[in-house]
Amino acid sequence: MKQAVFVSRDKAQFKELEKMLGQHSIGVKWCATGKDLLSLIADTPQGQWIDLVIMEEVLPDMNAKALVEAVTTQSPMTNCVITGTMDKKRFHDVHEGYGVLMQLPVQPGQDDARNLEDHLKKIRLIG
Repeated sequence: MKQAVFVSRDKAQFKELEKMLGQHSIGVKWCATGKDLLSLIADTPQGQWIDLVIMEEVLPDMNAKALVEAVTTQSPMTNCVITGTMDKKRFHDVHEGYGVLMQLPVQPGQDDARNLEDHLKKIRLIG
């Protein structure tokens, strides 16, 4: 089963995204901090990995860029999505080369879930 992890203090924030992932039989886990996510990745059995991480731009213990860098180092096959308000060009400049799939709004809705779903289909994470 494919796995996604949300890194957020607010589970309601990702309700639409969680529902969409469930429709594609992607298991969902939650972490409150970047450190929790990195521990989860480190504890993932060899030969398995987390397919997708969706994180807030600012977390209690680090910012998204630092977390993406750490995730990429530990688990290069993991795709990352960041929620935030950074303008498109700045977002690209800051995260270029780190395998960030896309940026979503802070409170992603149904349209954002469909947009993410389309991206996941393009990279064949879902059918």
